[in-house]
Amino acid sequence: MDFETDAQLAPAPYGRDWSELPLDVLTSIFVKLGAIEVLMGAGRVCRSWLQAAKQPDPWRSVDMANHKVVEEMDGYDDWWYPSSFDDLCMPDEYYYAPKHIDGDGLCAMARVAVDRSCGQLEVFSGKEFVTDELLKYIADRVPSRSASLKSLSLISCLKVSNEGFTRLITSSPLLEDLLLERCRKIGGREVYEATGKACVHLKRFSLHNRPKPGAAIGIAAMRELRHTSAFLIDAGNDELAAIIDGCPHLETLSVLECFGMVADSTLQAKCARIKTVELRE
Repeated sequence: MDFETDAQLAPAPYGRDWSELPLDVLTSIFVKLGAIEVLMGAGRVCRSWLQAAKQPDPWRSVDMANHKVVEEMDGYDDWWYPSSFDDLCMPDEYYYAPKHIDGDGLCAMARVAVDRSCGQLEVFSGKEFVTDELLKYIADRVPSRSASLKSLSLISCLKVSNEGFTRLITSSPLLEDLLLERCRKIGGREVYEATGKACVHLKRFSLHNRPKPGAAIGIAAMRELRHTSAFLIDAGNDELAAIIDGCPHLETLSVLECFGMVADSTLQAKCARIKTVELRE
């Protein structure tokens, strides 16, 4: 006996209409795709996808440091960047998909991402293209009473100065995780002391910069640190001791290529309470 119903016998529709995915499902997908992928294509597929791309959730974390577009920034023949939010919502026939995007284009995309976060930006990572103006834009778009930034990573950002960095830091009282790598215009005792004063919840600080005077003393002002790593830092044993004394909650201390340090028994004894210690002269 044939028990197959008409519904079972009906031919399956060809393909799937991805525009009919629920908004919450699309939003979850965009969270995983990342800012650059959404801004450069996924958010423009159709109206429902654009609606999902305008929700705040995909923009709580904006990683613009780990993408091939950033890696290829220095080598491009044709480039494009949006001059406004409207440019990112153009129909396909008016949109030019670039081979590469320059630094101004990435800054423009970052501003759109910040706007779409609606003041809920928690994580921002930028590499090379970031400027003082962009950091000021982020600070201005997140009112201090509702500041949400918890993690900031800046890598090879040669257009960011102490002034621009401090402008954002002093507007980010909830910051917990900070990474500065090859940002040669950022650093020094005053900047790190200001960071410690403004970001009282800072728990992790990773520093890979050119040596700056008094850097270690400045780090000592970050009293809630649990994990800190420093590479190419100019500090003697007394300054490292200041970090250990100033940061009583330290669980991990990694100091590599430290000019002036001598990893003697006295310093090692000072580090005895810290769970994980790596000292390399």
